[in-house]
Amino acid sequence: MSGDNLRRVTTGKTQGETADERLTPLVGIERPHSHDPPSRDAISESLLASVVDDVADGDVDIDDGLVTQSLDEILLAMIAVADGGTHGTGLMEELSSQFGAELSPGTVYPRLHDLEAQDTLQMHELVQTKQYTIADTATAKERIQNAAYQHLVLGMFLQLSLDTM
Repeated sequence: MSGDNLRRVTTGKTQGETADERLTPLVGIERPHSHDPPSRDAISESLLASVVDDVADGDVDIDDGLVTQSLDEILLAMIAVADGGTHGTGLMEELSSQFGAELSPGTVYPRLHDLEAQDTLQMHELVQTKQYTIADTATAKERIQNAAYQHLVLGMFLQLSLDTM
């Protein structure tokens, strides 16, 4: 699905013709015309370079609320990259080590059960635990792609707002 199609799905309409025009009107604020805005490529490169450095250094601490908002997609991504699936406790440990998020079993397990009920995950009963694998790869990819796109748009918008201050 292209970015324009995702935008129509998530917002119901496309605003502006260029990426910069589509990002800035999201809150109805017009960009000041007193200085040239930074190029989209410069923003992307600086923002991505900063994120890549932090991830490589293991210096990532994401707000638990933000992790919870995208928990389904994060769980799908973690399970997709795990060798042979994973179990709930291991996923909670991974959330803590990857993002600094300390989520309770009462937050994580219901989401795993919902993903299983939607046939996106498959649960395998083991002796003392349940292990999860991706059951519907296409749906998992679409959900992860959509969440990544939305977070990038928000990040780019926030970065643009900093550049205009």
